[in-house]
Amino acid sequence: MKKLLLKFLKTAPFEYYQYLKTRVKRSRSGGLIRKYLKNSQSPKLNIGSGRNVLPGWLNTDRYPPNTKKEEVVYLDASIRFPFADDTFEFIYSEHIFEHLEFKDSCNMLAECYRVLRPGGTMRMAIPHIGFLQELYNRPEAPVLKEYISYSMKDACPEIHEVLGENEHSNIFVINNFYRDWGHQVIHSFGSLKDLIGKFGFNPIVRKEVSESEFTELTGLEGNGRGEYPREFYDVQTLVVEAKK
Repeated sequence: MKKLLLKFLKTAPFEYYQYLKTRVKRSRSGGLIRKYLKNSQSPKLNIGSGRNVLPGWLNTDRYPPNTKKEEVVYLDASIRFPFADDTFEFIYSEHIFEHLEFKDSCNMLAECYRVLRPGGTMRMAIPHIGFLQELYNRPEAPVLKEYISYSMKDACPEIHEVLGENEHSNIFVINNFYRDWGHQVIHSFGSLKDLIGKFGFNPIVRKEVSESEFTELTGLEGNGRGEYPREFYDVQTLVVEAKK
């Protein structure tokens, strides 16, 4: 109790609320994990689910949201996962990997390989650097032009208020994309493939958004994007699948 009181005195009210909520979710996670694994013949792990809570999956997040659809289990991708070796048939993560510091991204890959069954598949969706190159080289392309206009108003309102929109708006949008939303690394397919391969995955192949040879991995991307336009999500997203 004394430790909790000291933490409260040093913490802003909202942050403390988040801390307490996470502790409650974390305390319940063990039972939810055991229940899911007991009832699943083909276990599937969704890392960093956020609002994209997938039916039939073990949905996990470091900050589990309040949802009535399905329980979201606490999981910190930067530490050892609370699962035995060779547990899951499929693993999925969507727009979470780019938020991890390098050492934490390495931990996530090592743990995914450990808990994935032999022959299992990991699918990962992230923003890709080729999208930013296109923003720089082809800002007048229709979907990119629309994206720049949208982003100036939505993500760069202070810049938009001063400069409006002009032929240099793409530069501000690119810079904002690099540093906003907690982004740590924006990969190319090559850099991501090399990194994933260091942890034993093979083969590692690029996939189209929402498409897969596996029914379980089809149509997963973009379902938690809210009102964010689908075409903007698709144009910036790189998807890979990697086998153990």
